[in-house]
Amino acid sequence: MKKLTLLFLAIFAISTSTFAQNKTIYINIAYHKLKPGHTIDEAMAIEKRWKIIQEKRKSAGLITGWAAYKILNQYKSESVDYDYVSMNASYDLNKITQYPMDMFNALVKEDPSMYTILEETDKVQSVMRNVITKAIEYTGSSNDLNSVVLMETMKTTTSNYFAYIDFEKQVKSIHSDRIKAGNIQEWAFWQHLAPMSDDGKGQFTTVTFFKDLSKLDEDSSPSYINGAKKYMNLTTDQYLKKADSLRKIEQAVLLQYAVGTFN
Repeated sequence: MKKLTLLFLAIFAISTSTFAQNKTIYINIAYHKLKPGHTIDEAMAIEKRWKIIQEKRKSAGLITGWAAYKILNQYKSESVDYDYVSMNASYDLNKITQYPMDMFNALVKEDPSMYTILEETDKVQSVMRNVITKAIEYTGSSNDLNSVVLMETMKTTTSNYFAYIDFEKQVKSIHSDRIKAGNIQEWAFWQHLAPMSDDGKGQFTTVTFFKDLSKLDEDSSPSYINGAKKYMNLTTDQYLKKADSLRKIEQAVLLQYAVGTFN
């Protein structure tokens, strides 16, 4: 899937070409909340208008891609406090949120209706928070815009922070085996750079792409059992205990691509 994963969420997903260049890729995840009386369809209609602006930003080299993802059928943990996410990906942290005024003014000349897009957006939804992340590990892209995306926010302790990063780097091999077995399409692991605080939702995000909902119930145990032994020299029980000791899943949600610069 040509996305910000790189995102989501991305991704938030990143396109295959983005990953292939071996550059550090950053993903800004925006968590959106609908305002009372407004619907996700209204929000997506406005995001389709923002797509025009994002395509201009992509052409200018400010970002490598942008996408908005809806929550699929409200499949989410009770801790999920947002209604959808949007993601920008870029090689440059200084450019990832830039919206040059001259670019916007030129766009308004082309389409005067864009002049009120900020006001119209504010009526329907607000951004609860933004998180800047860095892609640490990722597999290849499936190029499937219909993927079901499991996005999980992970929280660890200060003492386990680097141990957890090392753990996920090893787990990448297991996810690669899951891809070969047809269980999943792709996987990525993102490190949160800012903001960072004890009361935050977490310090890491993982995204796992499935072909459809039926794949959620497909048995991946052979990949985990064999992979834990092969790549980590652990029994299945040891693997599970290590995962539990290193991190806690704070939020989990199923997302699906709604609109972006990839189609």
